[in-house]
Amino acid sequence: MSKTWTITAGERTFEVPRLPLRISRNVYPACQRLTNAGLVERLIRIGDGFAVDEAEMADLVEIAFQCCQAADRDLTREAFDDLPVTPPQLFDAFFAARSACGGWKPIPQGEGQEDQGEGEGAMPPTSTSSESSPA
Repeated sequence: MSKTWTITAGERTFEVPRLPLRISRNVYPACQRLTNAGLVERLIRIGDGFAVDEAEMADLVEIAFQCCQAADRDLTREAFDDLPVTPPQLFDAFFAARSACGGWKPIPQGEGQEDQGEGEGAMPPTSTSSESSPA
C-alpha cells in the first residue's frame, strides 16, 4: 500500500496519496512560496498565532483543497469551501502537502533520537535563501 498523509478539513478526514503531477504542479510552487516567505519560521516563533496575509491564506486554502481533492476526486470547490476548516487545519494540510508532493521529506531518525522534524525543500535555482537543496 502506498504512503498517505492525513488531512483534516472541517469535520472530514482525507487520506492524501502521493500527489499526481496534475496537482503537484500547482501545490509545489505554492508550498515553495510559503516556505520561502518564512511561514515555517513564523509558525515556530509565534506558536498558536496565525500570522499570514491574504495571499498566503489563499495559497493555504488552495493547497488544502487540491490535496483533499486528490484523496476524493468527487470533492467540489463549493463543497470544500463550505467545510468549517480552521487555520490550524490549513497549517497541517500545508505540511502534509509538502511531503505528498515529494518536495520535502522527514529527516531520518537515528536510534534513540527524538523526532527531528522534516528536511528542507528544494530551492529554485535563482533563490538567495540559505535553505538546503532538494529532498
